[in-house]
Amino acid sequence: MMSIKSVSIAVFITAAFIFTRFDVTSQVPDRKFVSLWNHDANLDISGLVKNIGFNLIWTHDPAYTGQSWEETHMYKCLQVPGVDYVLAKIERAAWGWTQEESVRHARWVAQLSLEHPGILGLYLNDFYDEIEDGIRTEEQWREIINAAKSVNPELKLVAPHYPHRNQGRHSFDFPIDGIILNIWGNTPEIMAKAEEHLAEGVAHHPNRFVIAGLYLRSGMDGGRWLSEEEFKRVLRHYVFMLRENKIAGLRIFSAGQLFERPEYVDWANEILTELNPH
Repeated sequence: MMSIKSVSIAVFITAAFIFTRFDVTSQVPDRKFVSLWNHDANLDISGLVKNIGFNLIWTHDPAYTGQSWEETHMYKCLQVPGVDYVLAKIERAAWGWTQEESVRHARWVAQLSLEHPGILGLYLNDFYDEIEDGIRTEEQWREIINAAKSVNPELKLVAPHYPHRNQGRHSFDFPIDGIILNIWGNTPEIMAKAEEHLAEGVAHHPNRFVIAGLYLRSGMDGGRWLSEEEFKRVLRHYVFMLRENKIAGLRIFSAGQLFERPEYVDWANEILTELNPH
């Protein structure tokens, strides 16, 4: 059984999350998100949440077919002490979700969010990738967005932006509230420009809240694990951006990868202590 070093940082992390509201995050609660991608509903993430201080989990539920709230991955994650919010997800059409399923799921999540304030929003998975690849049309995304917003106009819709793929060429002229800036494809060349990519992405979304994403392992043909230096440097930059109120949060991908390589838990704890200015 893998053991994870326990570090008592949850208290000061919680305190460090309370900042004055600022323009970029005017649509979200007055706090910063340290978030975790978890698409395996069978994982017990309670240790990770306690040790690292995650307060937002990006969840994975199958398309709605009548399941109860208590059966959902969202519900399970919200029972973990320390988790205050979850993001639901519209899965890629390329991975099997039909348009009918996606629209129905969007309405269901929006209705649940009226009853359960822990549902922060809905993540539109690989938004422009689907359009670029000809898998989903802009009109289909607008139908999904309208389905959610018609039920709960306050539900926060989040789309990904991959700045190193030149996705800044897109207008993002959709009624979405937040952006996850992903640096995916862990080559040394991409990681060397991570700060530059982040700056470009933030500048592209002046009226949306931005969360900066960090993949421990990504890339084609199985990908590559980030080196200790790369991981610490980029995560430290994210923390700096958080403390300067330039982004609303950060996200680590993923829970499964943290279990696979627990040294990243130790490195994350080391860097996240810097959220405390004292």
